[in-house]
Amino acid sequence: MRLSRLIAGWFWQVDASLGGDAKPHRGQRFSAAHPVRLGLVVGAALGGFFLLFSLISAATGYEYAFAPSALLFCLCVSAFAAVSMMGIGYFERWHQRHYGHYPHETRSERGNHP
Repeated sequence: MRLSRLIAGWFWQVDASLGGDAKPHRGQRFSAAHPVRLGLVVGAALGGFFLLFSLISAATGYEYAFAPSALLFCLCVSAFAAVSMMGIGYFERWHQRHYGHYPHETRSERGNHP
């Protein structure tokens, strides 16, 4: 328990020295407030790109453009990107909460009961 607190303390000291305690900009505030929406937007955009790429490939004569394995690969990569961006959004929320920049919670949600 002491080792984990020591490592966490070092992490926050390094983070603050690298500028992590600065006020977040608009994109960081959005990603912390809406991590699921961020993940869905990124996953849908990447899926749309793969669909466009598959349509162009099919139009140029590539016969395996809509093969189940190719579509499954596109779906898996899009889902991985969405889940990764959701994780980044939740990490950003945790980061902003640590420095007191996350405005969407009350004191009771942080554990500081009045």
